[in-house]
Amino acid sequence: MKPNTFLNIFILTIISSVLGFVFGVLYWGYLRPVDLYGTGISDEEYARIAEQTVEVQNFLKKYPNAKVLVDRSGKLAVDFRVNKPDDAVIAGNYLRLRVFINPRNNLPIREKFFDCSGRVIRDNLLEYLQTERCLE
Repeated sequence: MKPNTFLNIFILTIISSVLGFVFGVLYWGYLRPVDLYGTGISDEEYARIAEQTVEVQNFLKKYPNAKVLVDRSGKLAVDFRVNKPDDAVIAGNYLRLRVFINPRNNLPIREKFFDCSGRVIRDNLLEYLQTERCLE
């Protein structure tokens, strides 16, 4: 084997190893899908985590009997929902506050929104909560 060929093979091996290592670190640290069902955190704990946000605190002051549901189907999210009439689940108007949780660090992220009977509000959530008339 010529010295140049050996050197080229050696350099390609080193480059491949470094790229494989970098990709492995990225995959296992950032790109790997997160199992939202096996996080080891209960729904009640995720609800308590979401309740740390100002939006949820104000929502619960206004609607203390809101139902809480943790959604692990797409992004990890906690819903706080009130219905009108109170006992109707499908019929009637509803107001829902959805708070997304980062499953890698179990902290709420900035992405939140209100859903007023199908109308989504993403901006000025605290202001919207003070003036909303969704359940009337």
